Amino acid sequence: MADSPSSFFHSDQVDQQPGRHALLARLVGYLRPYWAGLCALLVLMAAGAVLDVLPSEFTLRLIDHHLAKGTMRGSGPLVAAFLGFVLLGFVVQVLRYGLLAWVGQMAMLDLRMQVFRHLMKRSTHFFHRNPVGRLMTRVISDVQNLNEMFSSGFVAIVGDALSLTAIVIWMFSKHVGLALVAVGIMPLLLLSTEIFRRYASAAYRETQGRYAAIQAYLAEQLSGISLVQMNGQEAASRALFGDLNQKYLDAFLRTIFAYAVFFPVVEFITNGTLAALILYSGYKLQAGTLTLGLLLAFIQQSGRFFRPIRELAERYNVMQTALASSERIFKLLDNQDEIREVADPKPVAFTKEVRLEGVTFAYEPEGRKVVRDLSGVIPKGRRVAVVGHTGAGKSTLINLLMRFYDVDGGRVTVDGVDVREASLKRLRGLFGLVLQDVFVFSGTLEENIVLGRPHNAERLASVLEQSQLEDLVGRLPMGLLTQVGERGQKLSAGERQLVAFARMLYQEPEILLLDEATANIDSETENKIQQVIERVSHRLTTFTIAHRLSTIKDADEIWVMDQGQLVERGSHDGLMEQGGTYAKLVRLQFEGEGAVS
Repeated sequence: MADSPSSFFHSDQVDQQPGRHALLARLVGYLRPYWAGLCALLVLMAAGAVLDVLPSEFTLRLIDHHLAKGTMRGSGPLVAAFLGFVLLGFVVQVLRYGLLAWVGQMAMLDLRMQVFRHLMKRSTHFFHRNPVGRLMTRVISDVQNLNEMFSSGFVAIVGDALSLTAIVIWMFSKHVGLALVAVGIMPLLLLSTEIFRRYASAAYRETQGRYAAIQAYLAEQLSGISLVQMNGQEAASRALFGDLNQKYLDAFLRTIFAYAVFFPVVEFITNGTLAALILYSGYKLQAGTLTLGLLLAFIQQSGRFFRPIRELAERYNVMQTALASSERIFKLLDNQDEIREVADPKPVAFTKEVRLEGVTFAYEPEGRKVVRDLSGVIPKGRRVAVVGHTGAGKSTLINLLMRFYDVDGGRVTVDGVDVREASLKRLRGLFGLVLQDVFVFSGTLEENIVLGRPHNAERLASVLEQSQLEDLVGRLPMGLLTQVGERGQKLSAGERQLVAFARMLYQEPEILLLDEATANIDSETENKIQQVIERVSHRLTTFTIAHRLSTIKDADEIWVMDQGQLVERGSHDGLMEQGGTYAKLVRLQFEGEGAVS
């Protein structure tokens, strides 16, 4: 049975649930750099736990030593101490929550930066298999869920546990019988919590996966909204979005059902325990083995005893959400789909040639060979063009030259150095790449040309002149400081292409790679780009992939690819005389240009 259209967006579901202890241990690792703050936090939580039991001690003494005797004489120091400890408890709580928030935020900052750095190192193949919306969910929503755990879950649970411990110790120190009644609820609470955990964990994991699927689908549909509207697919898109939402709702309702049962059970158990405590206390009062002050102090303390229990139950919600998110974050961080660099890269400089030696490559391990046993040389200062039918493997050569992918067989070398042994930054710095589809970042025109490199006004002016962008800059209201909009929407396709050439020239590469750079532009802009290429190709080595004859006929050498193999090579005139594959391509694809006589 074929997969549903939405199945792709669920491909990040975690098949096997990692152990909770393993996940928690890994999460704790993000707190280690802030051990000093954690130690201070533990001290504050311990102090807060002690301060939680002191009001009951004051209540007991005030009632039994003063109110029971009908006089408040001599109670001043006791009341003053009570108010002083209440104020101290307030200060401790403020410091505790402030420090807790700081530690949690710093840990999440580290985690979010780690996830982003990890994404920057993933291979091109990784991004082809993972929707942008899903990755955004990992960096933003899932990390935020972990922040909730650190700020109001994981560390706060330790504080609640300390408070419970202090309360239980106080209870047993005052009256063993009442203490046993109060803590008698623990087995029931533990049992109900374990049942809840088993049911809710699976529901939370599915809910998080469904939520990520919605974000991934939404990002894709908004990015391609013009295509959706152009083809009248609004109804189909709504239907699929509705299907994803329904699946998310179903999963979310299962978590709601778990809490709809769990919280009333906890409330019933705690209220029943309070009733039992009052009943037992009344019996002891009649027997004369319990004072009124101790009873009131116990009731006061039992309220504090149930409060952390209720909070623990509520924080379990946060913990489940965080654990479901952490599974996906760690699945992403454990992904090793990257182009690895050697520990000691060899220096690489382009002074002679780039060589492909018996190169073989497939995008999938058992998939079709896109390039098969291909060998060729790109000498420095020469212009090499590649032609062939769609799917012949032309664009793959650029991916291999810039090492977006590693070859399966053979090797690619620059002056004899295998590109796998060179620094990625240095290797890719040799190439200036201009693609058919140009990506323009939101920001100013200048920022898109300089692209984070050191600003050089003289070089920028030269680049604008070489790339024929001076007219465009002159027409824009704020020149180079004009905002180009998201994805450069304020620029035409041809203008974005010129920006790509300007960006490439500002980089000052040694090898120019063109992949269908003039395929989707008007004739006037194409003429401008041809002038740019003509000017830079005399001083740069040029490797061009194109369909249009005008962009390749003047190349020093033309490579003709078919089914991943290099079947012909030579000059335009020489290949036309041969009457082979290249000549057929020219007749089929280029005659419309009127350039072949």
